[in-house]
Amino acid sequence: MGYRSLITFLLVCCMCVLVSGAKSQEAERLSTTASGKVELCLNCHRQELDRAHQRQALGCTPCHLGDPLTLDKERAHRGIILNPGELEHVDRTCGRPGCHANQSKWVKNSLMATNLGITSTLMGYWEEKGEPPAVDELMRSGRNSPALDYFRKLCGSCHLWFKRHEHQGFLGEKGGGCTACHLSDTPVGRDATGEKHSRITRWPPLENCVRCHNRSGRIGLSFQGMYESEGYGAPWEDGDFSSDQLDDGRFFKRLPPDVHHTKGMICADCHTQHETMGDGKRRHHWEQQVEVECSTCHGDPRLLASILAENGDKPPRSWPGRKTPALFIQKSGDGYCLKLKREEKCLPLEPPDPVNCLNKHHSRLSCQACHSTWVPQCYGCHVRYDKSRTQLDKISGKETKGLWQEFRSFMRYASPPLGVLGDESGKGKGQVVILVPG
Repeated sequence: MGYRSLITFLLVCCMCVLVSGAKSQEAERLSTTASGKVELCLNCHRQELDRAHQRQALGCTPCHLGDPLTLDKERAHRGIILNPGELEHVDRTCGRPGCHANQSKWVKNSLMATNLGITSTLMGYWEEKGEPPAVDELMRSGRNSPALDYFRKLCGSCHLWFKRHEHQGFLGEKGGGCTACHLSDTPVGRDATGEKHSRITRWPPLENCVRCHNRSGRIGLSFQGMYESEGYGAPWEDGDFSSDQLDDGRFFKRLPPDVHHTKGMICADCHTQHETMGDGKRRHHWEQQVEVECSTCHGDPRLLASILAENGDKPPRSWPGRKTPALFIQKSGDGYCLKLKREEKCLPLEPPDPVNCLNKHHSRLSCQACHSTWVPQCYGCHVRYDKSRTQLDKISGKETKGLWQEFRSFMRYASPPLGVLGDESGKGKGQVVILVPG
């Protein structure tokens, strides 16, 4: 056999081996998405996700990255991202072009990601100078001070940069970027590999919001009629600890919930996309980012009529002072109703009392000033710092010197005290609001 014939023979043998190998890899199982893109991940991962993220439409790699062109598990999972919602990855995953590019920019600058509302307030308490830092700045710079150390160790887990499942217990369920809100605890089921995939939901469930909104003003607890007790297992039940206990160990007493909770509403029914995610601009206080007020739904019927006439079936796009959620307010007989976003239900909207609510002498009263039946009030709060001990810095993830501890004299629930919210004019014409000490 000549040299050329030998080379030809060897090439034919190699091709036969390759063809045989391809058959052994079951080439007939070649998986593609609806657009024709090869996505071999689908050979193993077969869960059907929500309607917006169907496996045949997207595949796996647009969200989780990795290599979609191999059936070898190790190679396929190289560079994979378990949680695409983490803010450090979000520009390549959820925020990739054609998906949620705008939202990924907004959310990284929102109060839930920056925590500027907390750092600016703490620095004000400590009378510290300088521009309050956002969480991502603290992560990069390592900047610290008494106020910021307090934030790092006692407040630093309630922001969207916090990594989900990096810590044990209740702390590990917080954070996760986009998935902190949009991940449901109900999985879609296991696939052929035995793995389960979490369900993605458009409307964040109440329990996701309450993972963070359960301290300070404790709005997430009060909304459900849960009053955090004095501690030590109180209130007692038959001489023993209360059976009502939060995931982090605190005990609570059941009181009348918010009327919106009794109607089956969740936080996302009122708090709009821009109110939670922001608009890309960094703000220092929640009132600068809020758009929905009680009067948005329960205001003068003439205002609701003008909103619907102005916007039709599309919400307005101006910022701030948007009149949303006009998209979900509908005419119903002689009045109006609020269309819940996640189910076929439209709740009647009660108009304001013409005598009390619309009385010109009550124009400075906030709705909460009259309609809040109780709020949690924490008195005698103080902080102790022990420099001889260490504590977990939740921003760096490391134990560092200095232990902060919070104490309080007593808790109560009753009609809230009132105060005046200052206005920029300095004329003392601010709104009368409720105060929630703690």
